[in-house]
Amino acid sequence: MTRPVFLDVDNTLLDNDAAKAALESRIAAAIPPEAARRFWDLYEIVRAAEDYVDLPETVARLGADRPSDAVAVARIIDTLPYRDFLYPEALDMIERLWGQWTPVILSDGDPVFQPRKIERAGLAAAVRGNVLIYVHKEQRLAEALGRFSGGRPVFVDDKARILGRIERQLPGAFTVHVLQGRYAGERVEPGDPGPDLQIARIADLPDAIAAVER
Repeated sequence: MTRPVFLDVDNTLLDNDAAKAALESRIAAAIPPEAARRFWDLYEIVRAAEDYVDLPETVARLGADRPSDAVAVARIIDTLPYRDFLYPEALDMIERLWGQWTPVILSDGDPVFQPRKIERAGLAAAVRGNVLIYVHKEQRLAEALGRFSGGRPVFVDDKARILGRIERQLPGAFTVHVLQGRYAGERVEPGDPGPDLQIARIADLPDAIAAVER
């Protein structure tokens, strides 16, 4: 197997900030303002409790008080066209990776919604089914590398702190920080190593990796 390139999804391949803004707009247009506020309050409560975004759980909690509004929100979430929010050339970039490496999606997220989102965005097909989703992916690195091995692994993410945690555990890994989205200016946690490389756009990834390997 060729060298694996592990790709994050949100704000790495897909503009999740823009997708969330579209979701907010559609929810605001579909349900009463107080129901929309309640949904987003629950969104933050669930995220704080679980340490990740869990849309199915958020919808379920809304449904306990406002079942019809929860049904409307679930429909909006399930029909949002996530492919429209891919960063420019993201799919072409993955196709280019296949020439020399093995692209793999390694994403945080809930086990119900995140796979649907990745599939609807066209990303699952682009990586030919190489999709791994964990609640906290930096805690499952051995499993990921057990599935996809072959040379020095590359990890690509929009969050520097995630890359720092990965490199702390895998000093031999090559980490790439993509400066996109709300976490572009984030730094690693104290004591963690910084990313090996920074790039401005995910489209630049294949050339950036190739330049380092020369």
